[in-house]
Amino acid sequence: MTTLERVRKVVAEVMRVPEGTLDTSARIEDLGETDSLTLAEIATALDAEFLIRVPSEELADARSVGDLVRLVERLHGATETNPAS
Repeated sequence: MTTLERVRKVVAEVMRVPEGTLDTSARIEDLGETDSLTLAEIATALDAEFLIRVPSEELADARSVGDLVRLVERLHGATETNPAS
């Protein structure tokens, strides 16, 4: 499963939308209510799915599914190159 597919699955579950409707340009705020609790749920789900720590300030800057994919890939890469962090 690709990073995009995994991120789409997480976002679809948290936002309660069909996974098939999400592409990289899908804006998170257009999917439903995106308050701080919803963003925290997305962060927690991404943390669990990818075994990373998504900082809330970086998640708040992500506007689309594509932004989330790039964020996860960057954080996941940092974890793999520096497992002590």
